[in-house]
Amino acid sequence: SPAIRCLFVRGLSSGYADGTIRHGNDITRGQIAKMVSNAAGFDGDPGPQIYEDVDSTNTFYTWINRLSNLGFMGGYPCGTVDAEPCLPPGNRPYFRPFANATRGQLSKIVSNAAGITGTPTDVFYTDVQLDNPFYPWIIRLTNLEVRSGYDLGGPGEPCFRQNRHY
Repeated sequence: SPAIRCLFVRGLSSGYADGTIRHGNDITRGQIAKMVSNAAGFDGDPGPQIYEDVDSTNTFYTWINRLSNLGFMGGYPCGTVDAEPCLPPGNRPYFRPFANATRGQLSKIVSNAAGITGTPTDVFYTDVQLDNPFYPWIIRLTNLEVRSGYDLGGPGEPCFRQNRHY
């Protein structure tokens, strides 16, 4: 696709070590950190370890720390789930670098990194209402035509009359 080619030409994505792109795969939080950080030109010192599950040996350490230090990405408090206990020193949060990212999370990260602000009040999507935690960022990107939703009847979207905007 043209969008994927653009990512490679600009050096924002490098694909996998075996030379594949795997465009049908979901994208992880770590992969997003790398692409957004590179696209925005963030190249500062990543600083000390922030997350319990992302140390300097993690493939995405540099990019995750850069975006986190800027406040564009965050983690999950330790103890949120049993597999992420609070450990000394400091009871660091967990980032979950290999967890799939949601479209809402991606909207927030991209909006913040690009400096997109404003107070949206529109509702374009049947599944993104004012109380959605990612509503402001999703709508900001929609207003700029950076992102769009699925057609009714797409993945997980029933084609019931109440879901139609006409």
